[in-house]
Order: sequence, then C-alpha cells, then structure tokens
Amino acid sequence: MRRKEPVGAVALRLLEAWYVPGVAALGGGAVVAGAFDPGRHAPWIGLLIGAIVVFLGARDVRERVRGQRNDHPLGSVEGPLLWVVGTWMLLRTAGSFGPHLTPLAAGLLAWFHATWPRRMNVFPLGAAAVLEFGLTAAGRQTAGVLVVHLLVFGAAAIALSLFARSEAHRSRVREERARAEEEAARRQHARDFGLLTTQAPALTELPQVADHVADDRSVGHMTLDFLQESFALQLDQLRAALGLDTAAVLWRSPDDEKLHLRGLSTNRQDRIEPGPFPANAGVTASLLRDVREVALAPVKSGFGGLPYYRDAEGVGGVLAVTIHGDGEAVAGVLSVDRAAGDRWTDAERQVVRLAARKLSLDVATGQRLKATDHERNTFSRFCAGLRELNASLDLEGVSHAAIDAVRALVRTDLVAISLVHSDVHRVIAAQGLHAERFQGLQFAEDEGLVGRAVRLGHALPAGGRYRGARPVFTADDRLTEIRSLLIVPLRKEEGPPIGALTVASCDEDVFVSPHGDMLQLIADQVAIKLDLARAHDQIREMATVDGLTGLKNHRIFQHSFDVMLERAERRQGPLCLILTDIDKFKVLNDTYGHPFGDKVLKGVARVLGRAVRGVDLAARYGGEEFALLLEDSDNDGGRILAERIRAEVEGLEFPHESGMVRVTLSLGIAAYPHDGRTKPELIERADQALYRAKESGRNRSICWRDVPVEVRKSVSHA
Repeated sequence: MRRKEPVGAVALRLLEAWYVPGVAALGGGAVVAGAFDPGRHAPWIGLLIGAIVVFLGARDVRERVRGQRNDHPLGSVEGPLLWVVGTWMLLRTAGSFGPHLTPLAAGLLAWFHATWPRRMNVFPLGAAAVLEFGLTAAGRQTAGVLVVHLLVFGAAAIALSLFARSEAHRSRVREERARAEEEAARRQHARDFGLLTTQAPALTELPQVADHVADDRSVGHMTLDFLQESFALQLDQLRAALGLDTAAVLWRSPDDEKLHLRGLSTNRQDRIEPGPFPANAGVTASLLRDVREVALAPVKSGFGGLPYYRDAEGVGGVLAVTIHGDGEAVAGVLSVDRAAGDRWTDAERQVVRLAARKLSLDVATGQRLKATDHERNTFSRFCAGLRELNASLDLEGVSHAAIDAVRALVRTDLVAISLVHSDVHRVIAAQGLHAERFQGLQFAEDEGLVGRAVRLGHALPAGGRYRGARPVFTADDRLTEIRSLLIVPLRKEEGPPIGALTVASCDEDVFVSPHGDMLQLIADQVAIKLDLARAHDQIREMATVDGLTGLKNHRIFQHSFDVMLERAERRQGPLCLILTDIDKFKVLNDTYGHPFGDKVLKGVARVLGRAVRGVDLAARYGGEEFALLLEDSDNDGGRILAERIRAEVEGLEFPHESGMVRVTLSLGIAAYPHDGRTKPELIERADQALYRAKESGRNRSICWRDVPVEVRKSVSHA
C-alpha cells in the first residue's frame, strides 16, 4: 500500500515551488499600491520587499551562471518576473525622473522577447502589462502614459526581435558558407588522392542503393578520414623519432598542378603558410622533375627555402623524398626539417623513405577501396535497373524503365530510345537535354549516327567521344554541348537491330569501360523487352480490335458503352448511339464473293474510324453491322454525323473486274436520356430505328423519335 505523504511535506514542497512567484506578485502589488512612490507612508515596507526581490533575483542570476537547473513548474520564469518587478520598483522610486528610466524597462522587455524561448517570453511581457494597467487603474499614471509605455515597450521588443532574427540569419549564412567551403576543400582533397572521379558519387552523397548503406557516411568519406588520420599519425611519429621541427606532405593537384599541404606535424605553427604552393619553387622543384631525394645539412645561405615556411630562418637541415602514385609518376613530396645542421644519417634517410612508401601505399589502398565500392554500387544499380526493366510489360513502361536503369548506372545529360518500323526511325522515349525536341521525332532509317549504328550493328562513335561534327538523329540536331556520346543498337538474338539506345553527356570520357560494356548489356536486355512489349501490345490489341476492320470489337463496345453511359449519368449529359449496316450486303457477297465483301467492310470501317472524335468509339457490332458511341451528343448531333457518314460511303467506289461497285448505309439513332436510360433500351431503339430506315427504302438515317408513335408504343410495351 502506498504511504500517504505528510501534510507538512506537501506544504513545504508547494511553498518551495511557489514562494518566488509569490514574492514577485507581492512586489508587483506593492508597486501598484504606491509603496515605492516618493512621499509614501511606512517606507520600510518598500525597502523590505525591494531587498527580498533583489536578493532572490541575484540568486537566480548566480544559479543561471553556474548552469544549475530549476525544476520547479515556474522555475524558468522566476528570474524574469523578479527582474521586471525590480525594474518597476526602480521606476516608481525615481519619481519625476522615472520617465527617463523608461528605456531601461523597454530594453529589458525587448531582451526577454528576443532571447527567451518563444513559449516563455510572454510571462515577463505579461507581468509588465499587468503592472502598467494596475498603475493606471489605481490612478498613479494617466491612460496616455499607459499607451505611450506600452507602445515603447512593444516597439523595442519588436525591433530587438527583428535584429536577433537578422543576426540568426547571418549566422546561418556564415555556417552554410563555412560548410560549403569545408566540403569544397574535402572534395579537392579527395580529388587529389584519386578518390573522386567523373562517375564516382560525391563524397557527401550516400550510395544510391539502400541495401548497401552500412553507415551514414559513404566509403569515400571514410577513406578520406582514414588517410587524414594515417598521415597525421605517421608524421607525428616521424617528428618524434627523428627530433624534427616539421614533417609535411605536399601533394600535387591534378587540377592546377600546384602543391597542396595534405599533412602536417610541426612545432612552428606560427610560421606555416597554408598554400597552395607553386610546383617550381624551392626544394620541391627538382623533386617533381627527376630527383627522388634531396638531403641538405647544414643548410647553406643560398637555400631556396621550403614552400610551407614564410622564411628559412632557423632551418638547419632539410630532407625531402618523393611519394609515387600509379606507376612511377610523382604524386607528392614528404618533406622534413630540423634546426640542427647535422648531416642526415643513412638510417634517418631510410626511415623517411619508408614513411613516404607507407604514405603512398595508404593512398593506393584508399583508391582501391573507393574503386571497389564504386564498382559494387555500379553493379547494384545495374541489377536494380534490370529488375525494374524486367517488371515492365508494355512499350511505354519498358522504355521508361530502361532510361531509369541507364541514368542510375551513369551520369548522362540525354537518354533516348528509338525503334525502327517500316524503314522509319521514331524516338519513343527521351529524357534530359532537349528531350522535348526529340520525343516522337521521326527520321529515315539510315539518317544520322543513330541510323548508321543500326545499319552497321555496332556502337558508335568509337571511344564514346563526340565533338558535334555529325548529326545524331537528323541533320538539324548537332549537339555542340555534348562531349560523350554512345549509340548502342538494340539487337535481338536473331535478325537486324530493332532500334537504338542513345546516351549523351556534357562531360568527357563518361562511357568508358566498364560503363560502356554495361550499357551494351542493358541495350541487349532492352531489345528483348521491347520486342516482348511490342508482342504484348499486339496481343492486347488483338483482344480489343476487330482483326478485319481495325475498329474496336463487340466486347470492347459493350464495356465502353457501360463506362460512357455511367459517365453521362454522372455528368447529366447526353450520349448518342448509332447502329448501321451495309445495305444488301448478303447480295453483294453472293455476287462478288466474300473477299470482295471484306474489302467493302474495310473501306466502310475506314470512313467510320475517321468520322469519330478521340472521345467517341467506333466498333464492329457483328457481320456487316457497325456501332458508334458519341459522347456529349444528342439526336441532332447524331443525325448530322450519320448523314455525313452516309454521304461519304455513298460516294465510295470499289473496283472489281466487272466494274466499279458502290454501296450504301442505313443508320438508326437513339440518344440518352430522351430515347432511353439503360443500355438495352438504347440498343433496342437504335436497332428499331435502323430497321425503319431499311423499311423506308434504305440509304438513310432515322432517329428513334422519328419512328411512328404506334411502333414506339408497341416496342415499349414489348
């Protein structure tokens, strides 16, 4: 059973938590009551309360300076409340001089408003407002003075708050600039050590494949940190072992051919220049040409100096050794010096040579580690791209997945996929530079570098380099900003290429091995998938399109009718159905044969297909009968289109060995909602209108509303 807390302990805890706000409230009440006004009665009361407020305020300041935490409910605002009350005591004590102290109160409140946590700065401001209103209500100051004080306090708080925000913004800008400069220095450092290549991700970027993220830093970051720590440790050891003043690593930058200070251990920090340094000055000049080691002791008066020192004063001996990178190329210099002018012993020189060799091996290890990580990430992105590619079925999905796979593998500025059909090349997908210009572009099969690559069956141009001299697709598209270009034919297992994968970049040497080889593998996969996608599209088209006429088949008509009718009901708009068939088609088949009848069906279908809009539907209903669905069209609109179709078909001529043959159409029209509200009603009434057109002499169009009333009643009754 939980033991009940004694009443005395509860009272003591409450007193401890609330006595400071209570003192502040007592002091505020005394201010309002006039206890601090000149000529007051019983001045000792004001002195006593003022002394308590000052004592508690000073204690709060001491605790804050010491970093002591106040866990009471109002502990964070006790000090500000005491300071506000104390300031108002001082204002009232000053009497007629009080208004001159108003800026002091304004500055105090402004400081609270600008620096205190947003959820807490309302307490001192609120306390000041209560005091001001209390003094006005007690008749100790006029309403005009109240307004002026509140305006001054508010303006000061806003001004200092804006100033604080401005300072905070400038501080953020300085921090961001410092981070950017630090990152630029790290990137330059990494580039000097060969850890940052054209295709390698930036050191600040995480690997793009989430499965391989083992830390919140990339391998490039970790490798660079390793090299910095290794250089620092080895130089410290070298300086301690040989009694040196300075041990430094100067590294040649591939960007500017200057020497950068990439490692330093010294007891002469005040004399060090940060660099970079010219490569043809001082001791390092000969080392970067043909000398492997320079040992000077004692240093003579004509000594050219060390580039990282402001002057050569106090240097008695210098030993500098080359650091080699790939092959025999000089990557940097390890330079050591000391004040003693004693000659360098063979043992000392051997130690420095071994240190230089160790530094070289560390850099080579870092480069191999970074290259291995880059190859691993490249392979992972390649596999991820292939998985996405294999998941796509249709032509559009395959083309976009292929582009995503390419862009995940290499940094490109343009990716395009084109297919060959009927001796015409067409770009089916493009992303990147000028993509809107190339999307859907059609050109001759043998035109441009793309046409040549497809015709020859191998990738162009050689080496992936491009200087804008030859057109890529057509004669109008010389891409002068492109420096790397690779056009890979899309080859199936058998037969000629079906198209091309074109990748381009504004950077030099982007599509070198292994990326060129991987792009070829992607292209082979894309060719197979595109061929399958085209077959898939053909199968899907066969399932929706009538094989003879090219119009939608009966199944699609029924489904589309449901969808369009539901949409018309929702939008409360009209929908028109036209049923039509070829007059005396059975006689035509019997007379001229079924192959000729098929030609007639195709010719009539072409007229119907051209007549409808993109939102409408033309379908083969069955045999020689066709159906049209016209969205947002009523009987009048249906009649106009039906007459135009009828007249155009009547003007067709079909050549036969016995002469020209003509055909006519009869058409029946029914519209939602006036002629029916359901699909069966509309089909039945359009069919009855078609029957009436045939009974009336054929080669005409009739709306359901034009059918005699008695016929309509009989159909409705049935």
